[in-house]
Amino acid sequence: MNRQELEERAEALLSRALDAGADAAEVFATERRSLSAKFEKGDLGQVQSDEGRSVGLRVIVDGRLGFTSTNQTSDASLSAAAAEAVAIARTSPPDEANVLPDASEIDSALLVGPRVDGALSGWSIEAAVEHAAELNRRAAAHDPRLSVDRASVSSIAGSTLVLSSRGVRAYDEDAAATLSLMALATDGDETGGFDYRGAVLRRAADLDEESARIAREVADACVGNLGAKPGKSYVGPVLFAPAAFATAFVGPFASALSGLAVQRQRSGLADKLGEIVAPGVRIVDDPGDLQAAGACAFDREGQPAQRRSLVEDGVLTTFLHNAYTGAVGGHPSTGHASGGARSTPGIGAHALDVAPASDAAPADESAALAALGTGLYVQRLSGSVDAASGDFSGAAKSARWVENGQVVGAVQEVMLSGNAFELLAAGPTLTRERVRLGGSSQLPWALVDGVSVTGA
Repeated sequence: MNRQELEERAEALLSRALDAGADAAEVFATERRSLSAKFEKGDLGQVQSDEGRSVGLRVIVDGRLGFTSTNQTSDASLSAAAAEAVAIARTSPPDEANVLPDASEIDSALLVGPRVDGALSGWSIEAAVEHAAELNRRAAAHDPRLSVDRASVSSIAGSTLVLSSRGVRAYDEDAAATLSLMALATDGDETGGFDYRGAVLRRAADLDEESARIAREVADACVGNLGAKPGKSYVGPVLFAPAAFATAFVGPFASALSGLAVQRQRSGLADKLGEIVAPGVRIVDDPGDLQAAGACAFDREGQPAQRRSLVEDGVLTTFLHNAYTGAVGGHPSTGHASGGARSTPGIGAHALDVAPASDAAPADESAALAALGTGLYVQRLSGSVDAASGDFSGAAKSARWVENGQVVGAVQEVMLSGNAFELLAAGPTLTRERVRLGGSSQLPWALVDGVSVTGA
């Protein structure tokens, strides 16, 4: 469907919902086209091409909420969806916070469509296979001990439309390529732990560089996992690489910023607004960053998505809200409604950028290792994290033992545990250098003291 057709179908569904008895209605429609190729254990595996659309309808009847979704766009299907949503609303409990937001001006400079490379949406099947094969070749060429489990590349393009009876009309397009690589290394009878990297990009010119970077990083990590020695038990400083930092700290912290979690007393930050929660840390949500997978000009409800400071020099400055939690709290949405056409809006950040507040912070990974001195360096963490309490525990993956600021060898899996909110409140040391993790958040290396490490 082109834009005109998508808008016509959305307008038809909106009209049917109002005719069926809705006081207010919102349509969220998406169209997606994707082409992907995957190599598994060195051989070409699945090659897939998908195309489809989804439409979600949210209605309000006397303060009661109804929702339905469909991937059909015929007149009969739209009429059935409208009737179903209104019927659901009439049997739902009333809630005065069930509201749709008014239209707000969207910054056209932040629209993603005009700023992406259209070449990413025009791949042939042969091109997708060749890109995946090249990623596989690059990784395997680093070391004969490396075994590539999976190398995949995909091209994704599509459009999003939000239309409501409150005057919201927001439309944008997007096109991106994704890369994913997973491998492990073997040496004789020894098999090291696997490692993984991914990326999202919106310029075809960046594909070669990103493919080479991912292949190099995965190969280095996997080969470095060989010859691992038993780990030591202690309570003290641990250096977290960006991926491990994301799992143990950034994930629960981002969840705790949700206005819904705060209002339902499921946030470890609920009473911390305006207080120091992470000394020396700056966190910004920047949906205008085109390199981020979450780049956008508007959110799931068609509200402007703007650069927003969340933590400034350690001080928590705001929570994230959609229209519902904004109505509960008596203030507007912050433009953080999240989700797609298959469900009602949730809440989430778009593109987090976590950095030290001071220019005197360690420059990069090497400087962070020097600051650690002696202790554990963890590149990934596999375990459980309680987003409400902040408690985490898990196995350190691709871990290294460091002495006098230098990596001396790989460490067999050790267990890490602690509380994300308490450890962040003690003041982590972050590097000025940050990396794009999986194409989304920009995260630093983080030296955190007080972590419990349990060796074998």
